[in-house]
Amino acid sequence: MREFSLVITSNIRLLTTGGTIGSTSQSETVNVNLGQQQLDKHIESMCRDKNITLSSRAVFNKNSEDIGPADWGLLIEAINEELAAGNNKILITHGTDTMAYSLFAVATCFAHLPATIVFTGSCFTLDHPKSDVSANLLGALATLSEPQLATGVYLSFLNANQQISVIDAMRLKPMSFDKLYFEATFDEEIGVFNDDLSCFAPTDKPQNKPAALPLPLDANSINYSSLGEQQGIFRLQCYPGMNAAQLCSNIEAGSCVIVSLYHCGTGPSQSQARDLVTAIQSRPDITFLGGAFPARYISKPYQATATLIKSGMKIYQNIQTHQLYVLAVLWLSAGKSLVELTNALKPYELTSPEF
Repeated sequence: MREFSLVITSNIRLLTTGGTIGSTSQSETVNVNLGQQQLDKHIESMCRDKNITLSSRAVFNKNSEDIGPADWGLLIEAINEELAAGNNKILITHGTDTMAYSLFAVATCFAHLPATIVFTGSCFTLDHPKSDVSANLLGALATLSEPQLATGVYLSFLNANQQISVIDAMRLKPMSFDKLYFEATFDEEIGVFNDDLSCFAPTDKPQNKPAALPLPLDANSINYSSLGEQQGIFRLQCYPGMNAAQLCSNIEAGSCVIVSLYHCGTGPSQSQARDLVTAIQSRPDITFLGGAFPARYISKPYQATATLIKSGMKIYQNIQTHQLYVLAVLWLSAGKSLVELTNALKPYELTSPEF
């Protein structure tokens, strides 16, 4: 096992939520209900060995695939309480499946505040021979203590080279099914630690941190009881031959449909009886949002993109669809309307005189 040279410069508050990092594989399945006590003991031992002061609390204990908007509310409330108590360095352990959703929800509420919040997790359990629990925990602690990092919300996680990388919440992509690490959009991670965590090297990318977070939200404005309710927000994934008209036929008026477009911001655009264009045109009572158009790489949109916009879809540049979903859920829970949301998103909306 690697030796880590780690200096923690301030007290850190740990919030646990379950996930693989808080699970055990000593049963027929990876079990989150049996692993929390094991994780607590491991963290206590690790902190004692490294002379680290770390107090913790469990917000909830779930597999990340079962974490949803109501759990974002519990986590946001817990962070709000910690910040009110003067704890502005917070470490959050979380499962990998829905990490990007929870992290962006937290960032929407707190990234603009003078606090540093770092998420981490693991791909293997603590008792697995390839366990990455210790490395990711220590990497997250190093991230929280790194003076070169501005306040914000980050993910700290082992990368493909088995070094701890740091990714801003706005740049985090959901983990791919065949990867054991997270990636940043446009490869814009904030930086990487060396093997023993003694040195942090920021990337030399010109935009290694977003200038601003789209649509920051006051955590106190959210109606947490409504987060667990059905809010009329749906997601569609583009695929060849999709029957979008049928998929949308029973959706209630006033709903929001977020469409994951193909990688260059395109989607099915030939007008046929059941395609996406027909669905959009036949349901003017539904708000259709599309993402994510990679504006950095595409100077001119494809004809399909123009057709979808003409049909009534709003397509956003460089905002991922999981982020659109989180924004819609949180904004509606804060008593705002879809019209207010789309108005606020206008700076990111793809527009051109030719449309």
